Amino acid sequence: MKLYNAILFLLFFCAITVAQEKAIHQAINRYDYEQAIHLINKEKYSADLELIKAKCYKNLLQFDKATKTLEKIVAADSLHLQALNELADCYQSVGNYKKAETIYNKCIRLEPENKYFRFSQINILYKLKEWKRTIDKTMEVLTTDSIPLLYSLAGDCYWQIEKNDSAVHYYKKTLALAPEDYNTTFKLAKIYLQTQRYNEMISCTNDYISIDSTNKTINQYNGIGYCFVQEFEKAIDRLSKLYNDGDKSFTTNYFLGASYFDIQDYYPAYEHLTEAYDVDSTNLNLLYYLGRSAILSGKFQKGTAALQKGLEVMTPKDSVLYNYHSTLALGYSRWSKHQEAILHYEACLKLKPEIKMTMYSIASIYDYSLKNQKQALKYYNMFLNAFPKEPEKSKDEPKKELNGTYYSAVKNRIEEIKTESFFKEK
Repeated sequence: MKLYNAILFLLFFCAITVAQEKAIHQAINRYDYEQAIHLINKEKYSADLELIKAKCYKNLLQFDKATKTLEKIVAADSLHLQALNELADCYQSVGNYKKAETIYNKCIRLEPENKYFRFSQINILYKLKEWKRTIDKTMEVLTTDSIPLLYSLAGDCYWQIEKNDSAVHYYKKTLALAPEDYNTTFKLAKIYLQTQRYNEMISCTNDYISIDSTNKTINQYNGIGYCFVQEFEKAIDRLSKLYNDGDKSFTTNYFLGASYFDIQDYYPAYEHLTEAYDVDSTNLNLLYYLGRSAILSGKFQKGTAALQKGLEVMTPKDSVLYNYHSTLALGYSRWSKHQEAILHYEACLKLKPEIKMTMYSIASIYDYSLKNQKQALKYYNMFLNAFPKEPEKSKDEPKKELNGTYYSAVKNRIEEIKTESFFKEK
């Protein structure tokens, strides 16, 4: 009878346990993760249930709670691969890539041939911007597997360390296996544009267009390439389609306008360059093309205004130039490169002759640093002559100049130089 009762109790307990587990899974299937966590918390502790709870916390973006749960599992069982992997993913989700890398390294030691862990390690190293290590680990995998995504990742790393030829090599390997890969085509076209390899840029974008003729960015790069190799009719054909499909971007209008400009079709050139100007009115090439197109299509006022704007953009204001020359002069003076300092102070004089302290600075360099008293006298006298006979207060003068200190000091120094010169002659 006792055995019978024990069996009944065991069956009853199993039935309850199965029912509770079923309720947990039903809650998860409904994406009701909070209910699932609530039900798990009523159960007796088990690593499997705690792992499910941690996944529920992750799905609710409660990574701190998920992490604490997983850390307890790992503390009890340091070889629990599922918990280790989930923990690494939690660290990664909150940007703690170093901890994630440490865990993936441990997983690889436990399962050296596991590709998933190797891919995860590579992904973490890439996020850590450890480009060379990412390349090394990627190459280990690529010796046995040809995976387009990893070839592309290797290309990205080489691009980051400015080894463009290697980046191109691996991007081309990617496209040989996955010619429909837009991102890799885009990056390859971008490198070709930056390195002025326009024919290769045209070729790779044409290959992609043969697969997907609707991609605006790739069509744009293709049109730009034709513009640079001076096949303007092809550039116009490609870019006009983009424009007619609603692409009114600066890039499309600029290169479309420039292409019309180069075949001397100035009316559409003017229209497109004007639209580009509305987006960026400071581009010097644009201002020239726009100004010339306007003039040659009879819009003289707009054309001259665009060219005048170009001159203003091209030539820094006197105040900007003065600040540059003044600071350069100060730098060279303190560096004891006195002739260079004088050259920049003289440029300051031309830009702003009303600033008297520039004359004083030049005179001081000639006097004390170069021991050229003849030139020192010249600039000291220029300094004095810039004043009225009696120093007057002026808002434009520095404070020391207002009270006559510099004026008096210069007068005294001139007399000293003349006296010294007199006795030298004797």
